[in-house]
Amino acid sequence: METLYTVEQMSTLQDYGWNDARQADWDAGSFVGLVPARIIADFGQQYRVALPGERIAQLAGALAHKLTVFAMPKIGDWVAVELSDNQPAIIQAILPRTSEIVRGHVGRLLDKQVVAANVDLAFIVQPLDHDFSPERLERYIFQLASQNIDVVILLNKSDTAKDIPAKQAQLTSLGADVVVMSALKDPDMAVIEPYIVPGNTIVILGSSGAGKSTLTNRLLGEQRQATQTIRERDSKGRHTTVHRELFLLPGGGMIIDTPGIRELQLWGTESDLEASFPEIFEAIRHCHYPHCSHITEDRCGVKAGLADGTIDPKRYKMYLNFQRELQALETRRGFIEDRRSEQTKESAKRRQRRLKRSAQDSEPIDYENPDA
Repeated sequence: METLYTVEQMSTLQDYGWNDARQADWDAGSFVGLVPARIIADFGQQYRVALPGERIAQLAGALAHKLTVFAMPKIGDWVAVELSDNQPAIIQAILPRTSEIVRGHVGRLLDKQVVAANVDLAFIVQPLDHDFSPERLERYIFQLASQNIDVVILLNKSDTAKDIPAKQAQLTSLGADVVVMSALKDPDMAVIEPYIVPGNTIVILGSSGAGKSTLTNRLLGEQRQATQTIRERDSKGRHTTVHRELFLLPGGGMIIDTPGIRELQLWGTESDLEASFPEIFEAIRHCHYPHCSHITEDRCGVKAGLADGTIDPKRYKMYLNFQRELQALETRRGFIEDRRSEQTKESAKRRQRRLKRSAQDSEPIDYENPDA
């Protein structure tokens, strides 16, 4: 198969995460005349890609026409582009994703929103102030676990917090590494450097004002992302990062800074809950009845787990909340699919009626026998 990139280019692309698996995906595709690139900035209608040299890129019209909203190229995607002199690169194909950072759309639109693609690790920045929320962390971890993305919780702003051990204790059941730090005041970032691996991609998630952009600048060793002060009375911040961007780190590895996510709508199915609540699913498997409600039945594994302490009541309450939310999501999805199916059937019927009328109108008239 024809390739238009040299060994030197490939070794540089490895800095952006190109590896044997990516090469296998490339070899399996029909990409003659195209070159691989990674999307490193997403501006909505336009992208910036690493070839490894950076170029502005646009989506090919034919590809844009056939892609759904959540299948559109996102930050971190590997794409096949067509190059021409003094023109933007044209994205002709998207390589398979190894993972997606997803959430449900806020509002009435029922679809998933892809935040980033091909991520290996997530830094969830949680401030140790008024915005501290274990419940929000649980939602992040659920979404990431469904994509097999590892999580490190960064408890930021330790320089101003007073009750750090108590807040750490609230996170012990989450099953994630927890690092206490101050992105603004710590002399260096040594506490998180062990998690940064050359070739791996880390996404930084958290609400506005959590310190994501400050952390990004510290890791880069320069002021690349704008930062803003927050309101002291409630520690709320404004969106500083307005688009998603991937940065190469000086010591290797990559980070993706994202706009703040305050309301994280779940996206997934009930089966995805097992990755985040394994102890509850293990108890369910030991229930005496296959369709146990876990409320009044004797010999219920969940009731036994709650009684002996193997299941945390707070986590079980969170599990039930997630379960109800995902069940409601599935009901809405089923309703919309049924409506789409009915609309498709009705469209097919209208098309058949039009074809029938057209065929009747085109039949020749027998003037000797007009009533035939």
